[in-house]
Amino acid sequence: MGAIGGLTIAVLIGMLLFKWSIRINLSQFLQWMGILLLIIISGLVISALHHLDAAVMAYNQINGMNICQLGSNACILDLQVWDFSEILLDKQFPGILLKTLFAYNQKLYLAQALGYILFWLTIGGLYFRSLNQPTLLKPATKINELQR
Repeated sequence: MGAIGGLTIAVLIGMLLFKWSIRINLSQFLQWMGILLLIIISGLVISALHHLDAAVMAYNQINGMNICQLGSNACILDLQVWDFSEILLDKQFPGILLKTLFAYNQKLYLAQALGYILFWLTIGGLYFRSLNQPTLLKPATKINELQR
C-alpha cells in the first residue's frame, strides 16, 4: 500500500511539474536546487566528521591506545561548541527532520564547525561565483543551419 501511495504521489507531482513547467524559470529553479544541495552536502560533512571520530574512538578502544582524552565524548573533534540536548533533541520530531535533511546534531564540536565553514568558503564560494559568470553562447554550426 505504501509503495502504491508513493508512486501515486510521485506521478501527481510529476504531472503538476510538467503542467507548471512552462511558468517556471528553469535557470532560477536549478540555482535554488543547487543551493539546497549545498546545504544538504554541508550537513554530510558534519556527519562524516562525526563518524570518523566514532571510528577513531572504536580503534582506540580495540587496540588499547591512548589517542583520545580521558573522559571526553569526542576524540579528534576537539572542543564542544554547543550542546542543544536539552532544547532540541535530534531523536524527537523537529530534530529528526533537521537531522535527516541537514545532518543536525544536538552536540557540535569545533572540528565539525570548522569543516562546515571551510566547506561553505570553498565549495559554496565556487558555486556562488559560478552563478555570476555569464555563459558564452556557441556560434551556430553548419548542422544547425541545415536542420532549419
